[in-house]
Amino acid sequence: MSNMVEIALPDRRRAILEAAFKAFVAYGFKRTTMADIADEAGISRPALYLQFKNKGDIFRAGFAVFVEELLSTMEIVLGGDGYLPDRVADAVIAGMITPFKGIVDTPHGGELFDAKQALAEDLGNDWFARMQRLIADAMNRAIGGGNMKLPDGADTVTVARLLVNGLEGIKNRTHLAEGS
Repeated sequence: MSNMVEIALPDRRRAILEAAFKAFVAYGFKRTTMADIADEAGISRPALYLQFKNKGDIFRAGFAVFVEELLSTMEIVLGGDGYLPDRVADAVIAGMITPFKGIVDTPHGGELFDAKQALAEDLGNDWFARMQRLIADAMNRAIGGGNMKLPDGADTVTVARLLVNGLEGIKNRTHLAEGS
């Protein structure tokens, strides 16, 4: 995803997280070893252990950076000009659909989603809550600028939550279908 925002990290840490992602995609989370990650990153295992205590710690750190990059990208897209439904669609594509598809299409995508649930469910929940806030904030700006109106009784927080929850449901159904 060339248009995704990249969060600044120390070079060694970024190299480790990128190496871990490559290893997880190639071997799956379960089969990847700390030695595989160290080799891919071009560092020794002891140097790797100075940065991270285990591969679960690496996975969480990588997922946290991934989420921050996705949310930053979504924030830029939602903050732009143009028709709000188009910006929301573009933000959802950039912040959820494209990365999801990119992982599902890997040989061990299902296992990586299972690892995310086991190791970083809290980070995933935070990701979705923050996506909801970004979308609700964009709707509030559109309403404040006179470019959008919600039906009586509807509020932006509820609409954003319904949208993101619906997308999560679609993602989960797709993940389950991929695994069958």
